[in-house]
Amino acid sequence: MNKLLPLILSLSTVAASSALAEDKTSGDVDFYLGAKTGYLYTAFDELDPKIPATFLIGIQKSGFGLEFEGTFVDMDENNIDFEYESYAIYAAYRTPGKFYAKLRAGYLEETLKSNTRKWEDDGFSGGVLFGIELSDAFTIEAGYTVIEADLKYFSLGGNVHF
Repeated sequence: MNKLLPLILSLSTVAASSALAEDKTSGDVDFYLGAKTGYLYTAFDELDPKIPATFLIGIQKSGFGLEFEGTFVDMDENNIDFEYESYAIYAAYRTPGKFYAKLRAGYLEETLKSNTRKWEDDGFSGGVLFGIELSDAFTIEAGYTVIEADLKYFSLGGNVHF
C-alpha cells in the first residue's frame, strides 16, 4: 500500500491540472495505465482477504480495447498467511461519452500460496465498470469483476491516458 499512495497522488495531480476531456472513443488510439483497490469478496468464510492492489495496462481505439491486469492481495486463514495474485487479459468495450460503462471479458490465471502449499487455476473472468473522464489524461472507474465463482472484486481506481 505504501507504493500505491505516491501513484494515487500523482494521478490526482494530473487530473487536477488538466482541462475537461473529449470523448476517448473518438477513433484515436488511446494507451493508458491504471491502479485500483477495493474489496475482494470470497465465499469461504474462513479466508480473510486484506486490501488488494491492482495495476492495469490498456489500449483502445473507437471504444474497443485490450487490458492486461494484475491483482495482488494478502489473505489469512486460521492464522496461516496466504499470498494471492492473478493476471488477466481482457477484451473490452467502452460506451461513448464523458460518463461511460465498460464491459470486459477474458482469460485469468491465479495463484494462492502459503509457506507450505500452492494452488493454481485459470479460466474465464469478466466484469462491468462505470467511469467518468475527469480530463484528457485521467479517468476514474468503479467496477465489479468476477474473478472466479467464489471470488468477486469491487474496485475503485484511476487511469492515466497517453
